[in-house]
Amino acid sequence: MIGESTQQARERDEQLSTLLGSTLETIIHQLCYQRIIYPADSFVLHRHLGVRCFASRVPQVSQYISSFLEVAVPSVIRGFCSSIVFFVLEEEVVASNNSRGVGERTGGTEVVERFVFEFDVDQVVGTVEHEEKIKGQQDEMDIEDLQKQSADKKDSELVVEARSQLERSLKECLLRCIALRKRRRRAKERQENMSFKLSMRTKVESAAKDCSELTNALKEGDFLIPASNSCNFSKGGSLRPIKQIDLTSSCGMRMNFGMEIESS
Repeated sequence: MIGESTQQARERDEQLSTLLGSTLETIIHQLCYQRIIYPADSFVLHRHLGVRCFASRVPQVSQYISSFLEVAVPSVIRGFCSSIVFFVLEEEVVASNNSRGVGERTGGTEVVERFVFEFDVDQVVGTVEHEEKIKGQQDEMDIEDLQKQSADKKDSELVVEARSQLERSLKECLLRCIALRKRRRRAKERQENMSFKLSMRTKVESAAKDCSELTNALKEGDFLIPASNSCNFSKGGSLRPIKQIDLTSSCGMRMNFGMEIESS
């Protein structure tokens, strides 16, 4: 039977995961709108954390984003995922002599833009790992029941504060995303050739075995391990920071959100 403290830890873990996941999902939808990947009329207005933003109403787009985050967010919370990358892609076409003047697709894609969410997580308050660390410290000190209750209460208060700080920081991140200038279309760019892709990088190759969501996704073929040069800029790129979040003291997490652009 799962002890009460472990159960509480898992509930707190779920709270932080839900907040992070829902905000990342909102930001990704907003990026799809701002980077002109799909027609504007395929989006609807909605609110997240009190902020008006756009979300795709195309079921396949929403399903792709949510399915990806169902695997990526637990990996972030457990410290296995080092970054989540949002790629803006344009399908490569070659000139055609057909009467419509539409080029023929080659099957290749070119990276137009890349947005990166970098994470550094160390025992997030509310995770099972954090709870076990606290419990171990209590066992070593052999403190009285009243002191244990006081420690549990203090830890609970820390989780509430951590969630509050995380919510404020993620809201600021969303506002920064909305404030980005819309992408300008490139010469001869056609919207039907635009798409996006999500990618996740882990800190170590063996991390997948320690995350059931990622392990199952790899087994079922939902996640693929790309080539090392997959979706890289042909001339290299540089990262321009958009928003940095440092909540190391409250919930053990740092996040850097930036836009990577191709070097000239």
